[in-house]
Amino acid sequence: MRSTRGRRGLGPALCCIATMVVCLVAAPAQAATDAYPAGGSTFSGSAQGWQVTDASCSQPTFCTASGGYDGANGNPPGSIAANTTIAVNLLTLFKSTVTLQSPDFTVARAGDGTLRLDRQFDSGSLVDQAPQATYAVTLIDRTASVQSVPLTESLSSASGFTGKDRAVPVRAGHVYAISITTETSSTVAGTALGGGTTSVRFDNVSVAVRTGGSGSGGNGGGALTNGQLLSLLKGSLVGPARQKGNRLSVKVRCPAAVGRTCAIGLQGMFRKRKPATSTRRAKVRKGKAKSVVLKVKPKARKRIATRKRLLFKATVRAGKARATFYKRLKLVRR
Repeated sequence: MRSTRGRRGLGPALCCIATMVVCLVAAPAQAATDAYPAGGSTFSGSAQGWQVTDASCSQPTFCTASGGYDGANGNPPGSIAANTTIAVNLLTLFKSTVTLQSPDFTVARAGDGTLRLDRQFDSGSLVDQAPQATYAVTLIDRTASVQSVPLTESLSSASGFTGKDRAVPVRAGHVYAISITTETSSTVAGTALGGGTTSVRFDNVSVAVRTGGSGSGGNGGGALTNGQLLSLLKGSLVGPARQKGNRLSVKVRCPAAVGRTCAIGLQGMFRKRKPATSTRRAKVRKGKAKSVVLKVKPKARKRIATRKRLLFKATVRAGKARATFYKRLKLVRR
């Protein structure tokens, strides 16, 4: 009898152990996001190891090409810039080339890679020469001695900092570097009275590698932490905000590196805890953008009518991760 009771008692225990084993095997590994180089180049306080590897101009006597750290401009302040400075007596067209390159970095773990950056085109005082710029981002795989160009863009008019991202292949253990080459040129010949500097600036440049998880798209693929989500959201509010009557239109983005749909709540603010508009919520798929329309509160209409900029509060949820951030955008009236 004692032996029988012992055998009966083993049944539930074995079932419990078996269930735990099945759960452990079936549970997917949680995802993590690594950013390179050194956590991502935010350029907060320095160029963070980025260097100029080429700077030249077609009219060297009257045109100077340069690059480096810009502590006054960025998203937030702090960026690297490709600059073209023209002398007042340049009477012909010009074309400059500036290449900026990151320090080398080694990808620790394999996963889905995303190149992202914020860029700005500032034509400065050379507006009369109608400057235009084209930049190309190259991902250099030093281990395999190969290169890819995941992102190129042509800019023909001045713009604020705008986020861009592209999927990139990366391999664990390989050494990489990011190179950005900017060509700036004029489309109208200069005059003896014209001169100044035009700049293309870059901020928050990184390769984000999402590792682990089930590898499924859409809403699958493991869990982000709150901090990881916040770090990926820089540049997710795209300015300027456009006002038409009592409504403001703001473009919001869900970076591809988030790996899932973003649920975004947006509200215009005079300052933190003092709202100026209603709150609007929208779902944005990873790697996509959407315009969100906010209604100005009746008591706030006179104050907003005189504002050149407005603070916006964004609350983002992606899976179980949540993040809140603020960004001030320029107001444009139509």
